[in-house]
Amino acid sequence: MFRLLLLFVTIITVLTACSSGQTAFRHGHFDLAVKQASQRLNGWRGLTKRGYRIAPQVLKQAFVRAYDEHQTAIRKLSSPANTDAFRWEVVHTEYEKLQTLTDNARTCTACTDWLAAYPVSYADRQQEIRQLAAGDRYEVAEQAFAYREDNRQAAKDAYVNYQKALSWVSGFRQAHAKAEDALPFAILRVVVEPLSPTSEISSGDNQELQNLIFRQINPNDAPSKFVRLYHPDESAGDGFPIHQAVQMQVSNYQPYSDNTSSSSTTVYSTQTYKVGEKKINDSTKVDIMEKVSGTLTTYQRTIRAELSLRMRAIDTQTGQTRWEDTIWETRDWKTEWQTFSGDDRALNGHSLTSASLFAPSRWSLYDSMRDELADDVVRRLRQKYASD
Repeated sequence: MFRLLLLFVTIITVLTACSSGQTAFRHGHFDLAVKQASQRLNGWRGLTKRGYRIAPQVLKQAFVRAYDEHQTAIRKLSSPANTDAFRWEVVHTEYEKLQTLTDNARTCTACTDWLAAYPVSYADRQQEIRQLAAGDRYEVAEQAFAYREDNRQAAKDAYVNYQKALSWVSGFRQAHAKAEDALPFAILRVVVEPLSPTSEISSGDNQELQNLIFRQINPNDAPSKFVRLYHPDESAGDGFPIHQAVQMQVSNYQPYSDNTSSSSTTVYSTQTYKVGEKKINDSTKVDIMEKVSGTLTTYQRTIRAELSLRMRAIDTQTGQTRWEDTIWETRDWKTEWQTFSGDDRALNGHSLTSASLFAPSRWSLYDSMRDELADDVVRRLRQKYASD
């Protein structure tokens, strides 16, 4: 098996080494053809020179075709008639491809003469395009910035586009300062209200569950850059309006469901035993040999508890429900034991299963569910607002 695998890898290596890029060229993948041809010329020649002689020709033809394609795309994208948003970012991508194409081609020492007619580097042009791309983003950000105080989405758009402008050109105009100005207005502020009273658990247990949840909610540990979760206190919102309120209530608690079931089956010994005698004539007795049997009864005791909590987020301006969810926790404890009646030899030496002596208490099950439920609530809040 190992030899076959080694042979397969060797064949693939040889075929890869022999690739001249001709197949990629035929399929119109000119950039790939240049890459493969250059690799063929600079790599191991293989057991034969298959593809090596035609690689320079393939490389030249593919380079010219790829170069023309990228230049055509750049002229079309750069045309004043093109009104596509953020077109300069696409132009920059085309120049990146051109640079990669050129770098691959220039590894061919036999291609120096005809490559002299083409640029070696597009760094200067790329730098110019970065300025234009940053300008596009900055202009869109400026338009949204004017509405930042009245429209949270506009503030978010302004912040995002200022940051993208900075990613194109570090320190571009006033992008950094304006992004910081827009950010506070872009944040969705959500207050998590106290747990509503419920008849499912006591007020003390309700308060303890609430404390466990609030303990994990920290405005400085936000689910996303544009969301803050707050406790329901006077400082909630940091002086800005609250956009949503999350309401929670324990909706179901089944403390202790205790059920026992059983099933019986007849079991037989694997060998025969003497169970009696019989006469086959007046003077001869023979043993009666049979497999012995018995009834094996298996009991199963199951203890189950359930605790669930309903959540919903309310828009504080309209009163509409933005989302709803239910979280639940369950705990199951099981034990089995067996009894047997009949001939013990039918057990074939196996021991009977004994029940666990210590069943969980109602309170231990509840404590376990409560702690996990609090963790689940906070995780769910983070998931709900992670992409806002």
